[in-house]
Amino acid sequence: MGNTSTRSQTAKCDAPPPPPQAPPSPGEAPEPEEVSIEEAAKNATAYTNPGPFEALSAEAKRFVFVDTFDGARLDLSKQLSPMMMINHNFWLGTSMLPNSNKHYTFTSQVVADEDQTAVLVGRLDMNGTMEGRVIKTFRQDEDLSVVGKFVCVATPEFDAGSNQLAGDVDISGKSWSGNVKYGCMGGGDYFSCNYLQAITPRFCVGGEAAYIGAQKVSVGSYGCRYNGVGWMGSAQWSGQQGALSLNYKKEITKDRVNFGAELQVAPTLESNVVFGAEFNLKQSKVSTVIDGGGGIKTVVEAKLHPAANLQFSAEADHLKDTFKFGYGMTIMG
Repeated sequence: MGNTSTRSQTAKCDAPPPPPQAPPSPGEAPEPEEVSIEEAAKNATAYTNPGPFEALSAEAKRFVFVDTFDGARLDLSKQLSPMMMINHNFWLGTSMLPNSNKHYTFTSQVVADEDQTAVLVGRLDMNGTMEGRVIKTFRQDEDLSVVGKFVCVATPEFDAGSNQLAGDVDISGKSWSGNVKYGCMGGGDYFSCNYLQAITPRFCVGGEAAYIGAQKVSVGSYGCRYNGVGWMGSAQWSGQQGALSLNYKKEITKDRVNFGAELQVAPTLESNVVFGAEFNLKQSKVSTVIDGGGGIKTVVEAKLHPAANLQFSAEADHLKDTFKFGYGMTIMG
């Protein structure tokens, strides 16, 4: 019986191989791999959100705008709790205010809910101007963001034209952003809407339309921006004034040295050019701006402590023979 079993197994091993399968006919195509709709949409949306239209040129403009001041300025901030922060701002001995040489502002900020989707901001100054803001995030995810803002400004009777009541909504997707605003300011209604769309991963275009009820005029503006590798350029055109603004920003040394330039051209063929630079050192930052009229503005900010900064400000206009100097301190607790 043992020999019979061995012969049977040998016969099975020596059996001929199975016939090969017939190749698929030319008309039959292999079944494609299943791809989810979410994965396909994620691969198709390679653009990034371009940001709001109001900030189209902000990345370059911050290098050609320096917040200079004269006199002494002190800014104190205190975190009272994880949900509340207050700020005191003192400004003494200044010639930049119309009717006074001193100013004080108190600001408080409160997070209204545990999800941190609602923020309340209140501001009061020594002239009696009160300002309140409500910022509410209704949706915040990769596909869509919806943020609503409401602002109310009340001024004393002698400056009633500065009273303001307005609300706006920011809506943004993966490759676009838009804003709608309506309110009352300057003694009349105000309405505006804008839209910014990414055409390529580096290039975006957009526009804005607004109606100013106090002046009974409609205005429009258009703009575009291109983000290169280490540089950025933008252009904006105002339909009402017919003015063209060109901005350029170049990163000379990563996170250290940046250069900016702005050229503004008006229909009267009058133009203005501004060059600016920012130097980020180990414990300080130097920002300087030179305009076409020979004006020079410089601010030096030194970090004395992780929660304390010291500022020195200087502004010189040689054609007008005016000079302004100031120093300030920022303390956070």
